[in-house]
Amino acid sequence: MPRALLLTVAVLAVLPAGALAHGRAAIPPTAVMSQAGPLMSCPGEPLRADRAITGSFTEEQAGTYVLVPFDVPAGTTSVRVKYCYDQPETPLSSQARHTLDLGLYEARSAPGAMWGEREFRGWGGSSHPDVTVSPEGFGAEEDYRADPRKQAPGKTTRAYLPGPIPAGEWAAELGVANVVGQSQGDLDGRVAWRVEVELSTDPAHADEPYAPVRYDTAPASSEGGWFAGDMHVHAEHSALGDATMRETFDYAFGEAKLDFLTLSDYVAGSGWGEIGRLQASYPGKLVTRSSEVITYRGHLNNHASARFVDYRTGPVLERAADGSLLERRGKVPPRELFGLVRDSGGFTQVNHPTIFPSEVPLFRGLCRGCPWDYSDEETDWSLVDAYEVHTGPPGNDAGPNPFTLTAIDEYDRLRRDGHWVAAVAVSDSHNAGRTPNSVTQSPIGTGATVVQAPELSEEGLRYGVQRGHTYAKVFGPSSPDLRLEASAPGGATAIMGDGLAGDRATLAARVLGGSSRHTLLVLRDGRQIASVPVTGADFRHEMAISGRGDYRLQVMRGSAIESLTTPIRLGAEHPPVRDPYGRPVRPTLQPGPTRRLAVRARPRRVRAGRRSAVRFVVTAGGVRVRGAKVWLAGASDRTGRRGRATVRKRFLKPGRRRALVTKPGLRSARVTIRVMRRRG
Repeated sequence: MPRALLLTVAVLAVLPAGALAHGRAAIPPTAVMSQAGPLMSCPGEPLRADRAITGSFTEEQAGTYVLVPFDVPAGTTSVRVKYCYDQPETPLSSQARHTLDLGLYEARSAPGAMWGEREFRGWGGSSHPDVTVSPEGFGAEEDYRADPRKQAPGKTTRAYLPGPIPAGEWAAELGVANVVGQSQGDLDGRVAWRVEVELSTDPAHADEPYAPVRYDTAPASSEGGWFAGDMHVHAEHSALGDATMRETFDYAFGEAKLDFLTLSDYVAGSGWGEIGRLQASYPGKLVTRSSEVITYRGHLNNHASARFVDYRTGPVLERAADGSLLERRGKVPPRELFGLVRDSGGFTQVNHPTIFPSEVPLFRGLCRGCPWDYSDEETDWSLVDAYEVHTGPPGNDAGPNPFTLTAIDEYDRLRRDGHWVAAVAVSDSHNAGRTPNSVTQSPIGTGATVVQAPELSEEGLRYGVQRGHTYAKVFGPSSPDLRLEASAPGGATAIMGDGLAGDRATLAARVLGGSSRHTLLVLRDGRQIASVPVTGADFRHEMAISGRGDYRLQVMRGSAIESLTTPIRLGAEHPPVRDPYGRPVRPTLQPGPTRRLAVRARPRRVRAGRRSAVRFVVTAGGVRVRGAKVWLAGASDRTGRRGRATVRKRFLKPGRRRALVTKPGLRSARVTIRVMRRRG
């Protein structure tokens, strides 16, 4: 067997779940073999096409996004777009495939204006060959489960955004993911394509406007702790045929026993308005709004910003009426995307960074954009919060997923370069607990990430990840749990993700759920400095460490990697986590029974007989407390005599509240606020 072919077989045996589900490897259902000239029709159900547009792309356009304009008149109630493209006549390998992705943009703001965030209506990659947008929402779950490619007329296709149909110049977007050249078996080195547009004025397509359900931002649990979750999960708003949201949540919070997941469907965030319909069915569990931003040189997760992030890092072109292509915008580095997520209150993640390296020719057509091919300067790792050290199938006792090894190596390199990036493990699942191909896919929770957070909420998860309080469980629930602490001579302490200013400390490691089959490794800057056999289910190990660098734990079972932590850094303290306005953020911990509660109120004086606004915050040990019950309890006048104030109601949350001071004879009063702890 030739060496190149042998390498391909070995890699496919450990392909992470979802790597093929981005529409990169399989032939799209509407792809057809090349004909002489542009395609005359697309296979499948014919459209009553109001407009059909054809053309072709060469290798020069690979990595670009081509906007194909079409007109939508007033009174239109739904827009349906269908597309197809050909394949090489004599491909040299099964990976030598053309791939075009489909997106859709509504009427641009003015003639000649750019189609951007305001106009975006959806993106489904190459898995959505036939899409509809309308004011109406998505088809019924049972219909989707029966046949994902069929939907009721006029309903919006999943992965696309329901809403009004404004008149004007719309655009179908063809993302030129891959073009096979003549050297790889395409006779003319071109991919021929066809876009068909069908417009409807049927009032039945707009008589039930979509009503998203508000996402409940309240914490699933207000108590801080260690929470296990999966930070890269897909459902029905990614590739057609993916598991429904209900099936996804049932498995994640049932069989997988997770506390949270991030629903990272493709690009659009079209499923965010659906999460609220299901939240009450999973009390105490968190579904974080997320999206996978898919570019042609790498994928990233946009966690908890609740806003669309433009995926088009390559040049954006517009097709003119004569078929020529005009560049409308040049390349955009991913650091701008990371910055947008951060500025919007979210947190960021680089996905499956070393999978299918692009320098291997056979991989270029298999999974374009799956490895992280951006340079450090283009990326700006100071804006990256999490890094997938493991994605998908974990391997076995004979050895780990080879992409896990390369991802960990690159992660250690980033840490050595001084970047405060948290380690996470994910499944990249598309089928909940089903694994149609167990060699290439893994169920939700395999792998998994455990985060120490001040509360189980989007905000709490963001704080925990940005502090680096994480460890990765490669085999999911069956992998051991870890604890890592360091104590400096002066009394300062740190846990995984933290830093200590000194260069000496005592390291305390703990392995929970381990056995004699496991070995604990201690690594400094990615290099092993200690190896200790695990001797019990609650194993502890202490050792003195010295020298600046990153110190982390890794648990092995034979040659398989089971768990690993984000490091503790000696020689530098972790920079403060900041909110979108640049202000330092401290965790909003629920106080324990021994913490002293304190309150600060502004203003300190109010006028008697006048309803005054009082702003207050409650703290425990200097940390803000959410949910403490407070009330205005008393006042004193300028001479120090005691007075009383009455308040109409008690308050459940800190903030700006009004209270009336009614003590007769007082010209002004000093505000006093008492605090009642929620528990004991």
